[in-house]
Amino acid sequence: MHELAQTATEAFRHPWAAGIIFTATFILISFRRLSLLPIGRPSAALTGAVLMVAFGVVKPEEAYQLVNWDTICLLLGMMIIAEHLRAAGLFERFSRLSEKISSPFGMLVIVGFTAAISSAILVNDPVCVVMTPLVLEICRRKRLKPFPYLMILATSSNIGSTLTLTGNPQNMIIGSLSKLGFLRFMGLMTAPFLVSMLINLVLAWLYYRHELVEDPVGGIADNEILPRESLPEKIQKTRRLRIGLIGLGLACAGFVAGFSMAFSALAGAVIVITFHRKDPSELLEKMEWSLLMFFAALFVVIGGLQTSGLAKAVTEWALKLIAGDLTSQVWIFSGVTLVGSNVLSNVPFVLLASQSIPAMTNPDLFWCLLAFVSTIAGNLTIFGSVANMIVAETARNECPMSFWGFARFGIPSTILSLLAGVWMLSHILAFSFN
Repeated sequence: MHELAQTATEAFRHPWAAGIIFTATFILISFRRLSLLPIGRPSAALTGAVLMVAFGVVKPEEAYQLVNWDTICLLLGMMIIAEHLRAAGLFERFSRLSEKISSPFGMLVIVGFTAAISSAILVNDPVCVVMTPLVLEICRRKRLKPFPYLMILATSSNIGSTLTLTGNPQNMIIGSLSKLGFLRFMGLMTAPFLVSMLINLVLAWLYYRHELVEDPVGGIADNEILPRESLPEKIQKTRRLRIGLIGLGLACAGFVAGFSMAFSALAGAVIVITFHRKDPSELLEKMEWSLLMFFAALFVVIGGLQTSGLAKAVTEWALKLIAGDLTSQVWIFSGVTLVGSNVLSNVPFVLLASQSIPAMTNPDLFWCLLAFVSTIAGNLTIFGSVANMIVAETARNECPMSFWGFARFGIPSTILSLLAGVWMLSHILAFSFN
């Protein structure tokens, strides 16, 4: 992130090439399922990254610096832990517990609030890494169509991460720059969080109520239920499950204590690999390596907008539009943040927008707006947040999620949540400065 902020201060470097390449990459990612563009998301992102270097927008040595390796390492560590827990039977145990919940909508609510609260305590991206296979397993066993549950998982994890300063990377940046206290921030965000969750769940029921039924041809048939495990197998799985939970607990403890999230996740992964008692290659070969490649390449593509100067120019121009009374400033700023977070990605936009907030009237209000809107904006499109892309890529073989399939729900959910949340924050904080 520091490197992205640093390159944004450089002189313009092929801004038109950067804009064209970014747009082309956007199209390839968005329309990957069209027969005319049969290219996957990782390949599309990698193509965009290579073009950024080939056309001189990004220097070869800069490409490595633009990748946020903390994010990559965080994902790697959590993916290792998640795969170990899956192999140890954690998901099967949770799926059996889910049999007690007979209502498909009740299951939707449980998935939504579990994802939201977990994301608030930890970070939304690792939560999606762990929960996506779990949701798929539960849907298979209960003969439920997984798409509504995957949608609520992705969107609720983003909504939940607005609640705390540790819920996502952009909130962490805002916390360090704004000096907002953890409890004060959480208190201000509680009402927008709860209202956004309510809107998201009600909208999910309206959209998918006809799909929230058992699928007679889907899931696991009665004769496909796994046989009972022998006592030695059960003991072995229990032991491995404890190791996985220790590794996960160590990672979570590091998050809460304020250590590097990447280091904490890798430390937990080391515990898992060390005590796995099997060849580590068996664990590693099941990893979604294409997912890591996708994110690494995407960082380079987004970074190209920074090195070209195009991102900074557009953002500064947009922020100058904020004028007039406080109410107008609030809504214009929220609109600019919504668009900017989707075009530039939320972390780079937050870094750029944060430069102007200290000079504003009632900075606390705009810090909170920046945190809330930049995060909720991730629900607008499938690649609006890393959490969305984790869910989509992890579930792509069992339940493909198209760009428009996601946007059909994501756009109205985002707009309604933003309208309610921004209105609440503006009324809570608008006049507190006086």
